[in-house]
Amino acid sequence: MSEITLDTTVLAKGIIPPRRRKRDSIYKEEFRLHTIAKSILKKVESEESVMNVPSVAIIEIAAVGARLTGRDERGVQASDYVKKHGNILYDINILDEAIQIATKTKISGFDSIFIACAKITDSVLMTDDKRMYESAVKIGVKAKLLRDMDK
Repeated sequence: MSEITLDTTVLAKGIIPPRRRKRDSIYKEEFRLHTIAKSILKKVESEESVMNVPSVAIIEIAAVGARLTGRDERGVQASDYVKKHGNILYDINILDEAIQIATKTKISGFDSIFIACAKITDSVLMTDDKRMYESAVKIGVKAKLLRDMDK
């Protein structure tokens, strides 16, 4: 069983299909990323993978889900999905590591929390945030960038 830490960029792309109506190259790339992220979530649902997430991800995915769809209930559903399928790490358990990462990498505190989650659980961080990915790799945390992955 693999252990993964999912950033909200991956969660949102897996849970919410592309909203773009125009079927152009941008849509094709959005759909490709959605398909990859959705396949990652399927592995979590089938218990092939353990999804580690910091507790703040529950709140962030609610906001992102509601914002992207324009429907409050979709935000609640997205957060319920993370609560149901995620191994939730609470801030108190990752705070010191996140502080160390933030000071070393100089990235946002929010990104530092996700990297700390991956480091503490010795899991692979999956994100579509290039800066977060590069910062994780720089300090020795295993990471994958969604846009560089294949199905």
